[in-house]
This record gives sequence, C-alpha cells and structure tokens, in this order.
Amino acid sequence: MTDIRRPALRYTADITVEDIDGLAGFIERRVVLLRDAAPGPGGEEELVGAALTHTVTALTGSAREVLGTLAGHAAEASGGDPGPAGASGEKRDLTAFDEEFEELMARLSRLWRYLLTAAEAWSHLPDYDVARWRLDGHLDAEHEARDRWSEAGYTW
Repeated sequence: MTDIRRPALRYTADITVEDIDGLAGFIERRVVLLRDAAPGPGGEEELVGAALTHTVTALTGSAREVLGTLAGHAAEASGGDPGPAGASGEKRDLTAFDEEFEELMARLSRLWRYLLTAAEAWSHLPDYDVARWRLDGHLDAEHEARDRWSEAGYTW
C-alpha cells in the first residue's frame, strides 16, 4: 500500500486491487512475525501461519479475479454495447447483465469480509488502515455509489 492515505472505503464499488493487496500484505507481515516467534520448525505457529497464508492467497486471487471481471464489464458498458449479439442477432439482455454485475459485487463484498476477518486480530495496530480496511455498505447504499461513479464519468 502506498504512503498516501486514501479516502475512507464506503462501498464495495470503492475496493481496488491496491486495497486487496495492501490488506493481504499486512496479514502476511503478521504471519512472518508469528512464524519467527515459533519455538522451532514444524511447530503449531508454523502450521497456522502456512494455513493463513494459503487462505489469504486464495481470497486475494479470487478478489482480484472478480475485480478484473467487473473492470471488463465496466469497459463493455462504457462502450455502449451491452454485450455481443447472439445467434439470433439480439443484444445481450440488460437485466441479465445487471444481475451478473450485482452478483459479482456481492461476491467481492464477501471476499473482502473474509480478508477483513483474517486481519481482525491485528486491527488495533498502527499500520492497519482503519479508513480503508473496514466493512462496506454495498447493499445499503448502492444508489449513492452509482451516483458517485456517474459523477466521476464512469458507467455503472
């Protein structure tokens, strides 16, 4: 994560790759300290550290994949084309497009919450970015996030 403090995370739509990588890096630094504190190799601390590292790596990879898919959808939507024409020549159904987008946002929200849960024990430390690394309100105020994206020139 950069040294620049970013605005507070308010919605799932605000989560970036930098947030995901920053939180994963924060957890990994804690895991290294945990492993270094182990009395010897092969101990419980090492096993817990390895399990946590694998879990965070999987969550991070999945979250980055979802963000990539969302970026692809945003690029597709900004081009004014809701999707490729089917065999019958009809455009992709916009309702299905919105449902898929909503499903991806809900998945990203869940992955983010899992990462936050993994870091929760260390959330009191000074290098934990409380403004960015917190729960989001995606389902509570989607209309506000949609308005902010529109004002910034992005297509929802």
